[in-house]
Amino acid sequence: MRATGTRPAAQARIVRWPRRPDIAQLVLVDHQMVPDAGDVERWLGDIAARGARTARTNALFPAAAEVFADAGFSPIDTLALLQLDLGDAARTSRTGRATRRLRSTDLVQAAEIDRRSFGDDWSNDSESLAEISRATPQHRDRVVREDGRVVAFAISGRAGRTGYIQRLAVDPASRRRGHARTLVDDALAWLGRRSVSTVLVNTAIDNEAALALYRASGFRRLDDPLVLMERAVPAPAS
Repeated sequence: MRATGTRPAAQARIVRWPRRPDIAQLVLVDHQMVPDAGDVERWLGDIAARGARTARTNALFPAAAEVFADAGFSPIDTLALLQLDLGDAARTSRTGRATRRLRSTDLVQAAEIDRRSFGDDWSNDSESLAEISRATPQHRDRVVREDGRVVAFAISGRAGRTGYIQRLAVDPASRRRGHARTLVDDALAWLGRRSVSTVLVNTAIDNEAALALYRASGFRRLDDPLVLMERAVPAPAS
């Protein structure tokens, strides 16, 4: 569906919030496009028709967050946004450790690592991890293994000249061994080979370990945070 006039309609995917069938998440396809009130109203109608009773957004830039606030959404979490200007410099692993492809058969292990890392309320299941991989035209999903089992994973993506580190988690029992740094290096090397100029990543504003990791990799924290928002969805009229 396209809006009238010259402005193309903002596009969003509606996905299930992990482990909560009553919550639907709106994932804006283009984070740079600001939806209007009509877009949000249309999406809420689609969510109501699916039977969900709560709508949540993905991480929004301030301009988009303002539109959702006008539509009755309230902030539920704030994330720090970091950016790296990748340039033409070649990137290689500082640790020399090898990563492996994240296979579909690894998703259950990866989801359990995600749950132990972020808790039940904010973690992904195997289905939502697969959805993250589909969020960009190109993606790279990698794992680090110890003794034959997955102990860390990262999902990275590329859209045009912009790259994203979309999800990274390390099993709490296997931290402080350089696995996160290995995965970040791998993602940046892959993005650099694909002529990406800018890489974005977000993390919790109080996640000091992640913030230090990304700063050490050359990222700088941007002034504007990202906001996740939600609102109740009225039941569709009978």
